[in-house]
Amino acid sequence: MKNKFNFKIVGSGPTGLLLSIALSKFDCNIFLTDLLTKDRLIDKDKTYAITHSTRKILSKFRLWEKLEPFLFGFDTLSISDSVTSSLTSLSISDLDDDISSAKNIGWVVKHSDLMNVFFQEIDNYENIFFVTPQRLLSQKISFDYQFFSTGANSLDKKLLDFLNIKKSYSQSCLTFKVSLRGHCEKRAYEIFRKEGPLALLPLEKNLYQVIWTSSTLKSIERLNSDKNFLMDNLSTILPDEFKLDQIIGEFNIFPVSLSLNLPVLNLKKFVFVGDAFHTFHPVGGQGLNSCWRDVNTIFDLFNENIPITKIHLILFKFKYLSSRILDIIFTIFITDSLISIFANRNLFLLPLRRLAFLLLNNFVFIRKLVLNQMTKSLIYSRIK
Repeated sequence: MKNKFNFKIVGSGPTGLLLSIALSKFDCNIFLTDLLTKDRLIDKDKTYAITHSTRKILSKFRLWEKLEPFLFGFDTLSISDSVTSSLTSLSISDLDDDISSAKNIGWVVKHSDLMNVFFQEIDNYENIFFVTPQRLLSQKISFDYQFFSTGANSLDKKLLDFLNIKKSYSQSCLTFKVSLRGHCEKRAYEIFRKEGPLALLPLEKNLYQVIWTSSTLKSIERLNSDKNFLMDNLSTILPDEFKLDQIIGEFNIFPVSLSLNLPVLNLKKFVFVGDAFHTFHPVGGQGLNSCWRDVNTIFDLFNENIPITKIHLILFKFKYLSSRILDIIFTIFITDSLISIFANRNLFLLPLRRLAFLLLNNFVFIRKLVLNQMTKSLIYSRIK
């Protein structure tokens, strides 16, 4: 990039922060802004699953080694269907050779640890400015391009000229931490149930993050219920090897939806990134990982061996869409298919569900295909 541009990033969550770090490699000024203060952005009781494609992206931006002390890896993934009583376990032996040396299928990181590492990193860059919207407005800066990473429920999607395609699952996710005994500490669980999947992500020894999907009404009832009642309810659906000790920390609830925000033909110079661009059902843990694949694509488009001009910036959102659309559509298809097939008691689908587990348990190449697609994504080989 020969000219020094002014870029504005609206939204300072994990996606906005990683985008600012990625773009800081170029000769530009980056103005990162959010309605929340830094402390409130950091202090959220959430966790994220991290895949091998994300590991490669973070290594590319020299962040993996800084984040690694805060990661908890899991080397086994248990997948079960409570309706058909089917079960399979995927392990590191099912990983492709190019990633098996990592000795983990994936990792889990707490939101606060992740945000602390990212904010410490942006402090090292003189061309990243974290400012409030009010202060930024008063500076009257002319921006060459704007990136909106304002989340799934962003008001900007309604105000700006984009086509928002959305499917509601009429479901919500209830998340909280639990202490458990009598389990494999490096094993993650995905349990398919008629009301929706239940995921258990290991955070440390005897501590798991619960991601419990069900109807929005049922999720709200559980959120407002007594903790002892909730523990009893959860105990009845956990695998037999678990003994539930206590619920720890805060409860969070968020709606589940499938959405895709498409640009229309105009000359406006802005794009949506991450959850503001697309959302999926949380089954399979693809959410944040797909957001960071957006960031990787944006970096690669600016890193091409051609000068960036005003015309390139006008056309950028269409080039960005064309580069990301295949991976997004594929992720939408996989996650939506899993919910359509496994989150119900449809009698006509029971043979298909049993067949899926039969194939997983008897054919190694199918196990490898499923696991490696979940953790590598379509773009793994293109991450340089």
